[in-house]
Amino acid sequence: MQLVIPVIPRIEDLPYFFSPPIEFTYVSTALVSAGIYTWADVPTALTPNRKVMENVLYYFRSITLAADIDELDFTSNITTTPTFQMYLKSRCKSILFREPIYMVKFLQNFEYRFMMLTHQSDDQLFAGFSGAITQGASLVGKNSIKLTAVISVQEIADEEFVKRFCAPYLKK
Repeated sequence: MQLVIPVIPRIEDLPYFFSPPIEFTYVSTALVSAGIYTWADVPTALTPNRKVMENVLYYFRSITLAADIDELDFTSNITTTPTFQMYLKSRCKSILFREPIYMVKFLQNFEYRFMMLTHQSDDQLFAGFSGAITQGASLVGKNSIKLTAVISVQEIADEEFVKRFCAPYLKK
């Protein structure tokens, strides 16, 4: 068996004119209970709730993670580091990213390069947060905390480009 090293396309080579970027959003709210805000999400659909198309290349470009509280209040009260993970509906119990993204601080347009091609028709992207934050003195009176993830994705439907991109993976 011959080792095949995948060729990652340059961002300039992506067929932008046929694939406008999509901004997916996921929001999760934790209510305070016994002085702790806890996220243990059952994976739910991202917004916009659009289908992941069969034989279309999805190029995940960046991710933004934030909360509706001050970042210092967030980081100083972490009990269990909140994590963000994405899933495909067809594989809801399997993670999409190799590792969850640990939210040790807020991330603004964090470059998270990831490519996905599915052969499953009529699929969807799901996501979830898990973790806990203590209700420190600065958060007293705040009944809930909302975590938000914004994922920038390029949807590439150009059949010729997808075929060329996948060619190295199909060699044996």
